[in-house]
Amino acid sequence: MTTREDVREHRRNGRWRVLESLAKEIVADAHAVSGVRFAPHLGGGTRLMLTLEHRISDDIDLFIRDPQWIGFLTPRLNDRFEDRISGYDEGNTSLKFRLPEGEIDFIVGLSLLDLEPEVIPDTTFPVEPIAEVLAKKLFYRGQFLAPRDLFDWYAIEHLAPQSVAGVAFGSLLKTTKLEQVGKALELIPASPGASRSWDLIQAHDKPGLREAADWAIGKLADYAARTAPLPPPPPPKGSR
Repeated sequence: MTTREDVREHRRNGRWRVLESLAKEIVADAHAVSGVRFAPHLGGGTRLMLTLEHRISDDIDLFIRDPQWIGFLTPRLNDRFEDRISGYDEGNTSLKFRLPEGEIDFIVGLSLLDLEPEVIPDTTFPVEPIAEVLAKKLFYRGQFLAPRDLFDWYAIEHLAPQSVAGVAFGSLLKTTKLEQVGKALELIPASPGASRSWDLIQAHDKPGLREAADWAIGKLADYAARTAPLPPPPPPKGSR
């Protein structure tokens, strides 16, 4: 069973540190070759772990704004780090480095909430605000929302509700995305694969999968309600 101290120890000395160290070298190399400042933002589950200490997370998710950086990073054109990775997967808007310790992902994605990155003592990378991390998970995952995304969402709203207070997620997601996330939440509890993935989440305070999904369905309805237009004001007294 994972304890809070297990998560704290992983936050201090876990395998993600190995990935972060290599990621910093890769970023520094891209900066040196391009001659242009390169400052990707750390997001995803590991970024959340550093603040919430809610679960063990290893992978490094780095968000960049310009897809041209993929050309400076890919082992297809740059072999400087080829002997230090197990493999890689390249797409038009993403690049994944695979290592024994986990994965480093460079992902092209603009800010959805237009919030400034933050600085925290645990990493030298600028980090995405917690609200931005949640916005990306809900907006981009949609119907493919994973069990760990659901748990991260649950943890954010229970451990750091102030970080997302006042954010109009309903306006961001609109009807189509809200429906996609809702569909995922209906399917997740009945999926054996999702159940296995949920069991593999290393967390010290984890609800049951069905409980979390039911909670999220209610929270999604709350988000949707915030997008409803205000009713028109009543007519002035005496008007016809």
